[in-house]
Amino acid sequence: MTFIKARNLLKQYRQGAKTINAVDGINLNMNKGEFLAIIGPSGSGKSTLLQLIGGLDRPTKGTIEIDDIEITKISDAKLTTLRRDKMGFIFQNFNLIPTLTAAQNIEAVIAKRSKSDRKKVKEVLKQVGLEERANHLPSLLSGGEQQRVAIARALINEPEIILADEPTGNLDSKTGESIIQILHNLNKRNKKTVILVSHSDYVKKYADQTIEIKDGKIT
Repeated sequence: MTFIKARNLLKQYRQGAKTINAVDGINLNMNKGEFLAIIGPSGSGKSTLLQLIGGLDRPTKGTIEIDDIEITKISDAKLTTLRRDKMGFIFQNFNLIPTLTAAQNIEAVIAKRSKSDRKKVKEVLKQVGLEERANHLPSLLSGGEQQRVAIARALINEPEIILADEPTGNLDSKTGESIIQILHNLNKRNKKTVILVSHSDYVKKYADQTIEIKDGKIT
């Protein structure tokens, strides 16, 4: 059964007198529990496509359905709730709060503070191999460790879908591949649906499905 479906997606931006088609007529189907890699050079539209699927932006035309919910038609409030309940986001820039420890950065996502929530923080840090670094500030963590904190933060609300936008872009190749391996394990062991944007071809070997984008179109 199709879990994520996009039809005739178009996203346009104005650049002076010119109209830019950042995403241009894209269609895709994705089953629950799949790992999708979206590959393309800088400026190809791959991050824009991810933002549309994740409900961070709305298309100029076209539709997106997630678990039979047409997210292109629901209100901003309902879309916010859907993102909170179903999605976890990971970005190229780790977006950690520098004055908070690794554990506190994850706790900041949780609305309530309780013993069970603190236990969940420990569990997600363990999932990414950082339980012994829980009380370290971001400045005391390597780039790879900071990205693992960002992954743990994305997992804390137990999302069905993980959307990762160039999560290895600021990392060396060896560290970057270890981050992709974590996402691959979350997909295979924890049955998370993963959508990964990258400009690196090596991520293809981890994916169930790969689409390549250039100038807003699937090539």
